[in-house]
Amino acid sequence: MATSGSSSSPSSPSSPKRQRVAPPPPRRTDMLMALPPDILDDRILALLPFDKLVRTSCLSRAWRRRWESVRNLEIELPRAYSGGGRALWRCARPVRFFSARVARRDVFRAARWLRALARKGVQDLSLEFSLAGKQRPLPGPALFSCAALVQLDLEQCDMPAAPPGFLGFPNLERLDLVYVTLPFAGAGTQLEHLIVAAEKLAVLNLSPVITINGGGVDTWAIRAPKLRKLYITMEMGDDNGCRIPMPLPMLEEVTISFDRLFGTQDFLDAFQNISTVNKLFFKSDKFNINMLEGITCKFENLREGGLIIDFGQRSSVLSLVSLLKFAPHIEHLYIRTDHSILDPVSSEDEMDEDSLNSEDEFDEDSLNSQDEIDEDSLNSEISSDLLASLKYVTLINMKYNSNQMCFMKLLLSKARSLQTFDVTFVYSYESNGRYGNACRELTECQKASPQVVLTAKRVAAEAPPPPPPPATTGTRTDMLMALPSDILNDRILVLLPFDKLVRTSCLSRAWRRRWESVANLRIEFPASVSSSRALWRCAAPIRGFRARVATRNVYRAARPPWRGRASRISA
Repeated sequence: MATSGSSSSPSSPSSPKRQRVAPPPPRRTDMLMALPPDILDDRILALLPFDKLVRTSCLSRAWRRRWESVRNLEIELPRAYSGGGRALWRCARPVRFFSARVARRDVFRAARWLRALARKGVQDLSLEFSLAGKQRPLPGPALFSCAALVQLDLEQCDMPAAPPGFLGFPNLERLDLVYVTLPFAGAGTQLEHLIVAAEKLAVLNLSPVITINGGGVDTWAIRAPKLRKLYITMEMGDDNGCRIPMPLPMLEEVTISFDRLFGTQDFLDAFQNISTVNKLFFKSDKFNINMLEGITCKFENLREGGLIIDFGQRSSVLSLVSLLKFAPHIEHLYIRTDHSILDPVSSEDEMDEDSLNSEDEFDEDSLNSQDEIDEDSLNSEISSDLLASLKYVTLINMKYNSNQMCFMKLLLSKARSLQTFDVTFVYSYESNGRYGNACRELTECQKASPQVVLTAKRVAAEAPPPPPPPATTGTRTDMLMALPSDILNDRILVLLPFDKLVRTSCLSRAWRRRWESVANLRIEFPASVSSSRALWRCAAPIRGFRARVATRNVYRAARPPWRGRASRISA
């Protein structure tokens, strides 16, 4: 009993000491998850790119589905992103904004995106499609299920026909259709219904829209009483049937090109019904005709006007004169120059500045009979009264030729209320001298109006694309393979690192097995190499072999590829 008790005594030297178990480390607090949901969602997670947001599910178990509850997501998919469909379905909250540049191979994914976005109540949708290939992409009928749309932007695609009973997008405030085709009968009717149903529509961009009916023109009207901005392009060869038959009372800004309707009553009606605008930009560089000549209504509210002018066409310059006549209160004149071969550049064509003060009567027949602008007629047409309210002038893409210089000096001398005159010249390597002369001439004219702030600058002209490489006939000679074998093997290939040597098999069909015949290789494997299959393919003896063997690769070192082939290797 005593012996037993003494052996079990804690003071016995033979009893082992019990080790203390360290307490578990305190659980680390996730500082992000501890934030209030409104801060975490609205100020952090909602600002992440969508692909990065989805990847937060890999952080921990608590984060696995956290991203799905973020509300009002603004999703912009990059061009290379090919997923997104399944992730969109997992969003538990509405999606506010979705934008994607859709490659041709991903058109079918766009249809799936639209089905998911329709369920998520997307409000702002922007899809830009690639035009590669003969057939234009089609977004899919799910587009018309996105009833909550506020902004819709489609570019470079075919718009599908609306299903029967389609009520439109009642909340739509902005509609952008850029290079969109409606290839079905009744396309104009669908567009008109789409615009009429959007009672809040404020911005409309049709640049351009093409309708294909197979027969005559299906005319349709823009009826949008709350429209504030209109951008519309109708090129000469395409009449999509768009008309503006009624006033748009709240219209403020218009960019219009109605080449196809020039000379018709519809052309004049369109300008009559947009005469309340504050800003007007008109493109008039296509034809040798003054397209604004027949407009008699006054644009009393117009304060900013813009034109694309070819100073080599007299009619294009006369369009500017017409603009000044029907816009008596214009303050900002914006001119972008389009150059043609008719625009004289040489100094021999310079106009006589003394004739700018001439009061000769304007002879339109003589002006139309010559390519060069008649400065006397221009001076008599652009009187000081037409420029009385002009305060700001912006000219871009200008060159250093006589017609343009004469026009600019005329503005500086007659616009008495002018405050800023900003001109941007197109720079080329041979125009340094002309640029200096132009600046000196404009500075001299500025002395007549000392209050004008004159700014002249240059931008580089767009370089022409490089010529295509000449077509080669026959097969290109492989200069390396043409070398003698002893030089190619013993002086070039044998000096390459073994991994680089093996990769020469990717150069061409002739190189596929060329490396296998290189003799007397000295192979040095780095620690990261985990495969020895290439050693089996060496057809010639190996002189040296060296490797740094990681623990995980010990079994590979124990099974060398030379087992059973020792006669092929000299170590």
